[in-house]
Amino acid sequence: MNHSLRLLTFVGALGLLATSQSHAQAGPNAIIAHEGLATSAAIKPDSVFINPEVRPQFVGGDKAFMAYLSKNIRYPQQALQRRVSGRVYVNFILSAQGKVQDAHVISGPGSGLNDEALRLVWLMPPWEPGRSNGQPVRVACTVPIAFNSER
Repeated sequence: MNHSLRLLTFVGALGLLATSQSHAQAGPNAIIAHEGLATSAAIKPDSVFINPEVRPQFVGGDKAFMAYLSKNIRYPQQALQRRVSGRVYVNFILSAQGKVQDAHVISGPGSGLNDEALRLVWLMPPWEPGRSNGQPVRVACTVPIAFNSER
């Protein structure tokens, strides 16, 4: 099928929308909003950053991300029949190894589009992980994926 797929312009370096959390203590499962921490501070492996010094990147950048989506998308038949289009926002944790964890849909139009966006995120190849103090860290990410049923 030759259905167009539009992607939103991503926010920030190669487009991750930070989840709205404020700075928290670096305890178990802490969410770190920004790095103003002393360089000698140890980064706990279960900490999650939302604004690391170096943001994670899809290998190859935005162009490669859009090519990945275009190649792998399966526009749901239900959405095509109903001519449903819209944006799906998928939130996930990107591990220090660059792998997707805990992915879930924040919002979307339904009709199979939410499930398809989630499938695409789960199947993504590993990313270049975010870094803080030179170390790879876990990062909370949100990617918007826009679907357009028009030919």
